[in-house]
Amino acid sequence: MRWLISLIIVVVLAVALAMAGRYDPGYVVLVYPPWRMEISFISFVLALVGLVVGGVVLLRLAMLTLNLPSIVREQRERRAAKRRDENFVGGLKAYTEYRHQDAEQSLGQWQGDELRLGLARVLAARAAQEMRAVPQRERHLQAATEHGAELAAQLFEAEARLEAKDAAAALVAINRAKEIAPQHTTLLRLELKARQMTGQWDEVDRLLDALMRGNALEPGIAVQNRRMAYAENLKRRAEDDRGLLEYWKKIPADFKVDPWVARAAARAFMQRGGHDTALDVLEAALSREWHEDLVVLYGEARGSSPTRQIEQAEKWLRAQPRDAQLLLTLAQLCSVQQLWGKAQSYLEASLAIAPSAEGHIRMAELKTQSGQPGEACKHYQRALALCRAI
Repeated sequence: MRWLISLIIVVVLAVALAMAGRYDPGYVVLVYPPWRMEISFISFVLALVGLVVGGVVLLRLAMLTLNLPSIVREQRERRAAKRRDENFVGGLKAYTEYRHQDAEQSLGQWQGDELRLGLARVLAARAAQEMRAVPQRERHLQAATEHGAELAAQLFEAEARLEAKDAAAALVAINRAKEIAPQHTTLLRLELKARQMTGQWDEVDRLLDALMRGNALEPGIAVQNRRMAYAENLKRRAEDDRGLLEYWKKIPADFKVDPWVARAAARAFMQRGGHDTALDVLEAALSREWHEDLVVLYGEARGSSPTRQIEQAEKWLRAQPRDAQLLLTLAQLCSVQQLWGKAQSYLEASLAIAPSAEGHIRMAELKTQSGQPGEACKHYQRALALCRAI
């Protein structure tokens, strides 16, 4: 459409000039002795316009000729850049399509601008990791570090080391990355996992606080990690009476009645001879949530008042009349107090609800105590059969 309008304008101008030249009486005389030339004014104007246009065209042709090498070079660079972009996109596509070998070859050999070169090498390293090609992975990570992608390289190095269960090497990579981004959320998560693997539970506590402040952990995952940290720290402090009590006081009330934490605390206190404290912990936890492991520990604790333990266990029995483990615990407590008749009745009730190897062994011990070796032998055989069936 544009060329048609231009053509119409040119035709109109040509017609106008032709009509103006037909009726215009003016002329121009050009004199250069001894020559003299006389032309119409319209012809002179047309000739002058033609000279100007021709000069401009010749000047542009000359400039184009002089700039031709740079124009060709720019075109070549644009084509090369286009090919590099296509190769980079092809490598990304291969990576996202899980064609790891193609991705590693394409991105590992890609050459381009510095900003994308480091990224390409990191992705090549990830692809190599998926293929378990460790030498290629290390080579690409080194190249990524050299080309400005050190944080991405160290993050991936930490992930790879953790996957290989090499927590010490993972912490080395994490510490390098922390120099670049100390509060990086994913970096903190990786450090949390590494500290858990190396048993650095005080550091786990600190990292959990940081992640919770940043709302960087799901509530359920945070609770599970916090529970594990409290339990492991209690185990570590079992050799230090003062340290154990101080740490126990710092634990929030909700976690003190958590079965996992309460079990660790009770065992730690029992190890230091604090059986009464252990009983308090177990009773509080069992009042909140019934858990058989805690019931077992309750029977193992030797508090200053065994009668209190029996009375408390019998209170629980009214609420849990068919709990075989609670009945076994009561039998154990009664045996300690040499209440053989009650112990036997609790054992018989437990075995009637859920036969167990432990129950038969305790019954065999009672039968031996009462001078019934034949009955004791039968219970030992039943215990052995149950063990073999597991």
